[in-house]
Amino acid sequence: MKIIVPSYNRHDSITTLDTLKRHGIDLANVYLFLANEEEKALYKVPDEVKVIVGVLGLNNQRNFISDYFDEGEILVYIDDDIKDFKILEKPLLQVLHDSIEYLKKSPYQLLGFPPTANEFFNKTRGYREGLYYAIGAFYIEKNDRSIRRENKLEDIEHTLKSFEKYGKVIRCSDILFKTKYWGTGGLEQERREDGYNGMYKTFIDLQYKYSKYIASRTKQITSKLSKFPIPNFRLKNKEEDVIVLPKIDPEIFKPLLELLGKHKFKLKEEYVRMRGGRKNFPPHRADIFGIVKYRPFMWAERGKYHVSSATSKNPELYNELKRIADIIVPFKWSSVLVNNNVVCGKHLDASNIGESVLLSIGDFNGCNIVVNGKKYDAKYQPLIFNGSKLEHYTTDDLEGNKYSMVFYNILPE
Repeated sequence: MKIIVPSYNRHDSITTLDTLKRHGIDLANVYLFLANEEEKALYKVPDEVKVIVGVLGLNNQRNFISDYFDEGEILVYIDDDIKDFKILEKPLLQVLHDSIEYLKKSPYQLLGFPPTANEFFNKTRGYREGLYYAIGAFYIEKNDRSIRRENKLEDIEHTLKSFEKYGKVIRCSDILFKTKYWGTGGLEQERREDGYNGMYKTFIDLQYKYSKYIASRTKQITSKLSKFPIPNFRLKNKEEDVIVLPKIDPEIFKPLLELLGKHKFKLKEEYVRMRGGRKNFPPHRADIFGIVKYRPFMWAERGKYHVSSATSKNPELYNELKRIADIIVPFKWSSVLVNNNVVCGKHLDASNIGESVLLSIGDFNGCNIVVNGKKYDAKYQPLIFNGSKLEHYTTDDLEGNKYSMVFYNILPE
């Protein structure tokens, strides 16, 4: 048995080794991976523990460990801050042996355990196979060097990559474990250092890439990271037209709202339809920031692009829009349309390439977006969909002052 314990900045608070020993695990089976020689000098561990100097960083260390061992080796991963294991019917050592044997005989690569120690949510026993989240604090795998960690939510990413490649993930419910999430130190320290904005971006980058399998939950969790709930997720196995991203902290948009309140939007009147205007759009106030096409009537410049006049005249506002995009847009974009109190009829965004992000902010109610016949609330909740293929419009029940942003791309590869 090979038990892998990655650790960082917990030389005086590592609990897992004592926990394993208390449950009858021979510490000669343990490989303790540390970030560098400086860290190694701080750790005082039993002589039988194998101490290996790896690399710094959550994903880097996980990938280093995978490369350290042979392809196909069975590895038991346990975080460094496990407080205890809750015995249900079998002792820990028996569960580990049984799980390793189960995984050896299985065509699948990853075996995880319930993500909570609350027995109310873990009433079943034995093994199940399907799309089950293998939490990074405690799991077993057949070492597969091709499954690389890239996203800082690496345990969710690892689960999804394993599911995509092997078809199923195994869940063993024969033992529970106790740990303290978001504690000080540990490999997850870099997540905390990113703050709320970084955590949100990390989540939506993963959700966008694996939208078939992951969705944000309406019941979110709070942490020391932020007073506003950080994103949580649920696993699914279904393609959907619209990717609904998690609610985002309105505090992030205060500087933008202040600038938008001072901005004089252009009045888009009926006559613009003669010059490339939008069908089913009544007179409204809007501006485009970033890249735009030259107007069709400018024959000499047809097919060319330029920076919009709104961008040149309002660099502070454009920079603030880019700051927001860095958080909520997980793909290449060239332009952002900002509307003020626009109610629009059914239409397609014919010039857009690929998907767009829509988000509404401000003190308002109503005026939801309807995409392909289904209504969504985009108030402080970004939506991703392909507006060039999916017909959409807004409901005519706006109350208050609403700003909508659509981040999209018009530049071909």
